[in-house]
Amino acid sequence: MIPQETMSSEEIYEDLCNKIEKLVYLPGDKISENELCKQYGVSRHIIRTAIGRLKERTLLTVYPQRGTFVSLIDMKAVELILFIRESVEQEATRLLQFETQEVRDRMGENMKACIERQRAAISENIDMDAFYALDNEFHGCLLEAVGKKDVMEIIREDYIHFRRWRNFDVVRTGRQAEIIEEHTALMNALMKNQTKEAHEILHRHLNTTNRLRYIREKVAPEYFIYH
Repeated sequence: MIPQETMSSEEIYEDLCNKIEKLVYLPGDKISENELCKQYGVSRHIIRTAIGRLKERTLLTVYPQRGTFVSLIDMKAVELILFIRESVEQEATRLLQFETQEVRDRMGENMKACIERQRAAISENIDMDAFYALDNEFHGCLLEAVGKKDVMEIIREDYIHFRRWRNFDVVRTGRQAEIIEEHTALMNALMKNQTKEAHEILHRHLNTTNRLRYIREKVAPEYFIYH
């Protein structure tokens, strides 16, 4: 942890991004500049610079005469990100059928290692950050196999909105074991070059329309907005 007296606006911005993503600050929570100044031990100017960047990323919203609040999770933005993600991975699945069995086997070995570590993360009660990182690594194996490993970097800045929603979806519905089973089924289909089946499994895995609605309406409706 960086000593508070040495923290820059960039470091504070990154820390606040992390806390908003991890739901330390829940959607709708009020943000006080004075409290942040005390918390980080810095001037108001530094805090305002960090807050300005968070507003630009629509992670904070200012309501006149009311104050600054953590933005509600924009479900339309989440759906668009999921649409882009599925489109990318479905195309990668299509391209994979033209790769050699050696490429598929290497991809499968990497996927299997991710799945095993995900199981360990659950059994050992590891921080969910580890589980999420392995989830990203698993899907990255498919993109790497077709030479598109870094394609999702294109929407890296916007991806935080999806991760905020994912924290509600995975943590509050206990979906970790289900995700592992879906990963296993997808891995098996891809390794066997069962392209049609892999397309269907991937669609069920990433097309989260029903869970989007469930989380928004049943679990925590006060945290979401839908245009």
